Amino acid sequence: MRELILYVALPYAAIVALLVVPVLRGIGSPIGLAPLPRRPGRPFWGTWVWAAGLGLLLAGHLVAFVFPGAIAIWHASRYGTLAIEALGLVFSELVLVGLAASAFARRRMRRQATSAEGSVSPIPLSSADAFFLLVVLLAVAAGLASSLGFRWGSVWYADTLLPYVRSLARFEPEAGLLAELPFVVRLHTVAGFVALGLLPFTRFGLLLARPWRRLRRSGTARREATGRRFGPATKAALAGLALGLGALALLGGQALHSVGSSQGYAPVQPIAFSHRLHAGDRQIPCLYCHFVAERSRHAGIPAANVCMNCHGRLRLASAELQKLKEAVAQNRAIRWVKIHNLPDFVYFDHSQHVAVARLACQRCHGPIETMDRVRQVAPLTMGWCLDCHRSEGVVLPALRTAALPPDLARTRATGGQDCSKCHY
Repeated sequence: MRELILYVALPYAAIVALLVVPVLRGIGSPIGLAPLPRRPGRPFWGTWVWAAGLGLLLAGHLVAFVFPGAIAIWHASRYGTLAIEALGLVFSELVLVGLAASAFARRRMRRQATSAEGSVSPIPLSSADAFFLLVVLLAVAAGLASSLGFRWGSVWYADTLLPYVRSLARFEPEAGLLAELPFVVRLHTVAGFVALGLLPFTRFGLLLARPWRRLRRSGTARREATGRRFGPATKAALAGLALGLGALALLGGQALHSVGSSQGYAPVQPIAFSHRLHAGDRQIPCLYCHFVAERSRHAGIPAANVCMNCHGRLRLASAELQKLKEAVAQNRAIRWVKIHNLPDFVYFDHSQHVAVARLACQRCHGPIETMDRVRQVAPLTMGWCLDCHRSEGVVLPALRTAALPPDLARTRATGGQDCSKCHY
């Protein structure tokens, strides 16, 4: 529950606040843009310093999100990695120095306002402004600590944290990708989303409301000129759009609840492991990695050390392999996404099918050796299972097993069409 709140609900709430609150502030009531505080005779440089540093940091994160290939090209050279790390440190220092200078300047201005030296006082900060600045300070400090604490943080950022951000953009949030990262990385991410959600409520967020304020003024002028808001054609179009969206939602809900709707399900995994390369081109047996399938109910997910048995000796470099090595270095489990899911009231034992029935993995999982990304091929319905039992001659013991040898009879008795074999 905590992971869902912090890593799923919080990011979407912050984005909704960033999109909705400026609109409400712009069209709800008249607002004014408060000027930035200035010292007598010269601009207040601290505010511009931390704002510029924060903007450059956000721009760097945005570039890495939109153009991950460009970042990989930079990291192809050691000097490129050094340049990215140095720029990140410089921008972080700008934010920290600017915030510190702003705090000291405001304190000095308050002292001057209460003394005989002058009457200049800083513009008061609201509670939202103060909390926003504190959260920004925490986010930047945590990001700086993660960059210094983990070697070449900009390299593993693209391999470990960026997939989580991309899952949010796809509206398929994978909280597990962030939950297993180090605490300082999770703190940096959560603080960043909190600051993003607080921004529209602050004095700095008034800049986001300015376009909507202008739109409100122009819309008011047009209504006063025409005397009405929407004509009959516009109302009919809106009603038709609402009916169309309702029908689409109804049909989509029915499709999602239909049997076999999970066929073709191929989620993005935290590491793009290719079965075509390993099981197809390299012809690695399935049971080398899923070795517990012969003696367990579950096929099992191979541990990272199984992967490192080979990759620890191979001199290959790729972004996906870097994800694996970072997970091993951080002692972090890889949150693979389960693809083939049976209902909780169904019992299925891999060992009975693999070790006893000697069925090939492809019988249920399809041509797995040809898949770069694994997908569900079979419907996994009860009728599909019974059809396989009938074709393989797995029937009730009382019908055919009397004339079979004892060992084969016991094998046939493990399945069949008895409801209690799978539902009990």
